[in-house]
Amino acid sequence: MFSLLTDFVVGIFEIVLDVVLFRRQRRKRGYSDRAFSEDANEIARLDLITLTYIGLASVALMLSLSFIAGVPVGWSIAVGIAVGVVWGIWRYMQLVNRP
Repeated sequence: MFSLLTDFVVGIFEIVLDVVLFRRQRRKRGYSDRAFSEDANEIARLDLITLTYIGLASVALMLSLSFIAGVPVGWSIAVGIAVGVVWGIWRYMQLVNRP
């Protein structure tokens, strides 16, 4: 029970910290401040929906490279992770640069 409560508190802290850092990045780039709830909604959507799709696409790429294309497992994992990281950073930067 204590572990569940700890995970819940850490999750809330992580979301709040993500939103604060996101707002700071937008402010440094010269964008006007939006409501905290709008930024929290954008970060939650990025965390829950976008990153889930990126993760599933990366796993599908890893499996297809390994089993269909015959690429060694280590290389398929490396390519899948690299594609996921680049795609995730690209989506985050799109979110930061959106007015």
